[in-house]
Order: sequence, then C-alpha cells, then structure tokens
Amino acid sequence: MGDGAPLIEVKGLKVHFHTEDGVARAVDGVDFTIAPERTLGVVGESGCGKSVTARAVMGLIEPPGRIEQGEILLHLRDKVVDICRLDPRGREIRDIRGSEIAMIFQEPMTSLNPVFRIGDQIVEAILLHGGMGRSQAHERAIELLDAVGIPMPRQRFESFPHQLSGGMRQRAMIAMAMSCNPRLLIADEPTTALDVTIQAQVIDLMNALRRDFNTAIMFITHDLGVIAGMADDVVVMYSGKIVESAPVREIFHNPKHPYTQGLMNSIPSLAVWGARRLKAIDGVVPSPFAHQQGCRFAPRCSHAMEVCRARSPELLEAAPGHSAACFLHQAAP
Repeated sequence: MGDGAPLIEVKGLKVHFHTEDGVARAVDGVDFTIAPERTLGVVGESGCGKSVTARAVMGLIEPPGRIEQGEILLHLRDKVVDICRLDPRGREIRDIRGSEIAMIFQEPMTSLNPVFRIGDQIVEAILLHGGMGRSQAHERAIELLDAVGIPMPRQRFESFPHQLSGGMRQRAMIAMAMSCNPRLLIADEPTTALDVTIQAQVIDLMNALRRDFNTAIMFITHDLGVIAGMADDVVVMYSGKIVESAPVREIFHNPKHPYTQGLMNSIPSLAVWGARRLKAIDGVVPSPFAHQQGCRFAPRCSHAMEVCRARSPELLEAAPGHSAACFLHQAAP
C-alpha cells in the first residue's frame, strides 16, 4: 500500500473486554498497514470491531478492555513507537494524539463541549499541541474554519455547538482534528448521521484536506458506497477479524469473500434500479462473547463447506495484492 515506509503497521492486534459475563473478543488478531497520504477504508457491520480497532490506534482502550497482544507501530520521523506499549495516560501518547494522530467521531455533539464556543475549543487544541501564542492560535482557528468550508468563519468562531447544523458541527470537528496537521486522521463513521447531500460534501472536504495537508486517513464505515468515493485501500472486518484486503477498485470489481459480496449486493445502484432486488445477508454478526469454531461467517454463508465449520481460514493472498480469509480461494486441507 504505497511506496516507502508505512505510517502505521498493525500486527496481530487483539483487544478483549473482560466482563462479568465473560471475555468479549472485540478485535481478535488483525493486521493492516496505512501508508502515508493514503486513505484506508475499514468496512463492516456494527459489532465487527472497527471502532475498537480505531480506538486502539489512538491508545484509547480503557478498562474493562485491554490490548491482549499485538503491535501498533507508528513510524515517526526519527523513530518507531509501539502504541500498545505506551502508558495510555502518559505524556508520550498525549503528545502523539493531536500532533501525529487525530480522530473525529460519528456524533460531534458528544465530542464538542456544549458550554464553550466552537472557536475557543479549536484554539485550546492548537495551544495544546501547536506551540503558538493565543493570538496566533485564534487566527489559525479562523483559517481552519474557513478551510473546512464554514461560511463567515469569524462570526462562527463565536458560535456554540448547538447553534450549528449537524453538517457544520462535523466540519468544526474536522477543523479541530486538523488543527495541528496530524499525519493520520481517523474518521469513525463521520457521515452516518448526515443526510446524503451533506455526506457527499464532507467526503469531498476530507479528500481535499488529505490532498492539501498530506494527511493519511483511516475511514471507518459500514457503507461500501461511501468507501467507493473515499478510499485507496480497503479492509473488510467481520466478527473481530479481517476477512478481505485489497485496493478499492479490486474490492469493487472482484470481491472474493462471500461477506464482501453480500455487502456489495446490499448497495442500491441507479444503474440496475428495478432490475434486481437488494439482498440482505441472512443472520447477524456473532456475539464477541461466543467462541465459535471454524470460520465465523460460516453460519451466514451459502458457500460454507465442511472445512469452514472445522477450521478458521487464514488471511492469504487470493490474487496479486488481494487477500481473503476464505477456503474458496485456498487449497482445502
């Protein structure tokens, strides 16, 4: 995925939650790479481990969750840091958040403080990481509000979150996340709560920011249609594991895993409107508490074989640059 050194390498990541009901294996051994200045789309239904993976990259896993094993290697300019080994409340990870990695969430009202003005919240983020004086930070905040397409940025600087529309609040969150020019922006379902017109505008904005600020993006969504206009590379997650990984065009033109094919069949298309019925994937994502033998998608898969119920397939190359965790594309044992 891209030339030269990667920005982020995730290797064998497992994140489990230890509760009174047992151990929930939210992320159960994932590997992926994010290259500089590229967008990685992370796709899957709710409960597949996408958001937990993103929070692990940010060093935001809190009890009862913990990283059981694996590495999250962040390639800084002068060294490589394993985020899994850092104190989640320590100075080093706090310096990384914001200056190297920033995150925007699905619902900005849960992240923006309702009692402070939008501009002041961006200024505080700049002061925390940017090394500027307050007057410089004030002007920088206005520049960022303008850059993300908020009209009349000097006036909007004075607004409180409840005075902005959902789309404007999401733009303000993006401005705050970009305030220190992070090398990686994690976007966790940032367009789900928006109507399709505003959704398209936010996607265009993030593509422009990546181009203008040379920022890599990890874009998390359940919507493959959004990924089509956003990502360079795609990983498909199911039940805490990656089941397919490929460049975006390859995923759309030649999906290998039955789960990915099922997600494709559930996307409305104007080109075939009325020509076929949308087909939902039968069943539901298994509980992370369930310790199922074999392929976790087998109970929902119309192609499941005996081996699928006995053994868990590895994520192996099914075509050049295209990997799938499916026995249909591997030599059966």
